[in-house]
Amino acid sequence: MIDRILEGYVKDFSVQYGLEKLAPQSLFSYFVNYCVISRQTSSALSLDDFDVDGGQDLGIDAVAVLINGRAVSAKEAVDHFLDKLGRLTVEFVFIQSKTSAKFDGGDIGTFLLGVKQFFAKAPTLQANAEITAFRDLKEYIYDNSIHMDAPPVCRLFYASTGKWTDDPHLNGIVSANVAELNATGLFSDIKFSALDAEKLKAIYRELRNKVERQVLFEKRTVLPKIDRVREAYLGILPATEFLKLITDSDGDIQRSLYYDNVRDFQGENPVNREISETLSSESDSDTFVLLNNGVTIVAKSISPVGDAFKISDFQIVNGCQTSHVLHLNRKQLTKNIFVPVKLIVTDDPEVTNSIIKATNRQTEVKVEAFESLAPFHRRLEEFYASFGQGNEKRLYYERRSRQYDNTEVRPKDIISLATQAKAFLGMFLNEPHSTHRYYGELLEAYRGRIFVEDHSPHPYYTSALALVVVDSLCRTGQLPAWCRNYKFHLTMQLRMDISREPNAPLVGKKAEEYCAKICSVLWDTSKAAAAIGASASRISERLNGFKGNVALAPRLRQFTEVLTPNIATRYRGVVKHFYIYKSFGLIKADIGRDVFVHSSQIKGTKHRYLREGQIVEFGMLETERNPEAQDVVILDSVRAGQH
Repeated sequence: MIDRILEGYVKDFSVQYGLEKLAPQSLFSYFVNYCVISRQTSSALSLDDFDVDGGQDLGIDAVAVLINGRAVSAKEAVDHFLDKLGRLTVEFVFIQSKTSAKFDGGDIGTFLLGVKQFFAKAPTLQANAEITAFRDLKEYIYDNSIHMDAPPVCRLFYASTGKWTDDPHLNGIVSANVAELNATGLFSDIKFSALDAEKLKAIYRELRNKVERQVLFEKRTVLPKIDRVREAYLGILPATEFLKLITDSDGDIQRSLYYDNVRDFQGENPVNREISETLSSESDSDTFVLLNNGVTIVAKSISPVGDAFKISDFQIVNGCQTSHVLHLNRKQLTKNIFVPVKLIVTDDPEVTNSIIKATNRQTEVKVEAFESLAPFHRRLEEFYASFGQGNEKRLYYERRSRQYDNTEVRPKDIISLATQAKAFLGMFLNEPHSTHRYYGELLEAYRGRIFVEDHSPHPYYTSALALVVVDSLCRTGQLPAWCRNYKFHLTMQLRMDISREPNAPLVGKKAEEYCAKICSVLWDTSKAAAAIGASASRISERLNGFKGNVALAPRLRQFTEVLTPNIATRYRGVVKHFYIYKSFGLIKADIGRDVFVHSSQIKGTKHRYLREGQIVEFGMLETERNPEAQDVVILDSVRAGQH
């Protein structure tokens, strides 16, 4: 790597994410993946989820599939967004990185050939398990193309440490391959981006530094003093000035600004079409300021100098639809179009939470949007903090997005709400095969079993700590490469190996004592490496004898059951119907089967009956006629699809 400044940025990235021991090429690939994917999505990122580098990788380092701006890797996520929004907006992102100081035509051609193979009806090149999984997801997405407003967008990123000079030969290679991709008719747009040293440095600076924009905010009024709010303004902002707030250096919308927003962009729905029509109308565009509900911005600090406002560390907590439609119609904006704006300056998270709730009270929200506002998460954050600063035991629970931006806390020590949900699900609920699913869908599917008010915080912290330790061992080469796809299986196996118990207590003193035994191992570097290595060996033995599809084993309940033979499998489903006077009914199980249920098997309620649409959990007994539900527990009384 020739560019010394870029080298310094990559080193900073390695320290932040605990990747110091990675080989230079692998580290550079992770660096580029971070730079690209962080700009494309507002999802909390685990870079391992996108890495497909290795044998039979088709010349591709990373793949990201974005649905409605969220990175997904499972078919269940597609179903989740269809259920919530009824529509899909899809982007496919492909990345290849080379530490070479020049852009090589052969390497670029290989990368683009790999992308064409990814979308080919009958690919001729064999792909590894990671790419195969993404390809299967791609097929499922196109099977649901009826729900798309437009075909997917395909974004191609090729990175090098050299300088991109628009060489005609290289441009010719790119144009020819992009033309072939266009000819498939699979995409609404295909964009190729060459990332050279200067571009990578600019992106990393933008990501590492706090969000800061300057706009002219002339038409405003100051609100009276409000408790725990440093200052607040109401006003109207020219639409062209507003765009400066929401776009990055490439002019693309900066999606991370909307992470705390409770709704994703809804696309071409009737309301957004009306907004577009108003903006494009010569006679009505100036009425936009009267017709639009406006945007709410919460910032940690501002520096006004006259009418020039420098706004720092801000997020848009209401106005996602307005922002996106304005950006889509940016070429039609005139000086007569204004946006109603409420600008609030506070660093009090509870004030911010109240604003989010109040400004979105009448909108249909994502379950994950308000999850972090629940009291359980505040207590969990406080529990994490109880381990003290500078302690190797210290992790940081990020219950609100970007909570630790511009602090000395390194990302490798931060546990996001999404990571916490998956860590607990895998290690303590014995469901590592489900952790690849979108976390918003997991929150709904496991409601009543995760983030429960009477749960002890100890299992949550322990699961996060175990995941961090396993991650570190994977990245430093102390565990075999295959373990990267079995991190959550490893934490579950480790728990069972240390405790010698298949199931874990989740409440009270027993949970604390149970977790203390596990943490004592995890806090000791040498003991942790030995114990996790032994757990990996056990999983490897089971994997070698596995009769199912080994390539899909990380995502199969069948393989989890091989690791947990002494644990009765529990299933979930929705009550199809229940005949109260006959005392029986049918459950539609999540594995696709209809299961007979009798009232005698309903537990935890004095009323031995079920209602249509209830979500239940149960064991299953195979009989000659039909499978029968055993030990049925009601998880949610709200009708499925409406919770």
